[in-house]
Amino acid sequence: MAEFARVERVSLHRSATVQASADQLWSLLTDWAGMARWRLAPEDGGLTGPTLASCELVGAPHEVPRTRRMLLDNGTVIEERLWYQDDEARRIYYTKSPDSTSTGYAATTYVDALDEHTCVVHISSQFDVPAGADASASAARYEAVYDTMCRGFQRYFATPERSGRTAATHGGGSP
Repeated sequence: MAEFARVERVSLHRSATVQASADQLWSLLTDWAGMARWRLAPEDGGLTGPTLASCELVGAPHEVPRTRRMLLDNGTVIEERLWYQDDEARRIYYTKSPDSTSTGYAATTYVDALDEHTCVVHISSQFDVPAGADASASAARYEAVYDTMCRGFQRYFATPERSGRTAATHGGGSP
């Protein structure tokens, strides 16, 4: 009986509360090549290993589809193609170029308002891990990426200037 190469299927979900309005986070998220504004560098708690050297937009800023081309410091090029964007529902769908640890990557990210100054960002993905690759390691890497993204969004909006909140809404200031 012939042996078949097997792929493993992975589904992930991560969510985090962000101290910003849903519209503010949505604007940041859909600035598809604007990752440098919110990404965490390794020294700030971001991912170790190959890191982002640059990110460029292929397509117009609000055009669908559009692609962000990320160049890592080791020369690796990763492309993520945003092919669906619903500004009213605050949801995007996108795919990522295949690599040795994942193929068929498709993800959605959406933002839900909790109140006028707080929202929740959700990141969900599904992908296949090719035969011979470590599915647990691949899943752990993506989970680390999503965690770093969420912490990057949180840090970006941690200042009153970016969140639109005043010292009084943070509980600071004089009575």
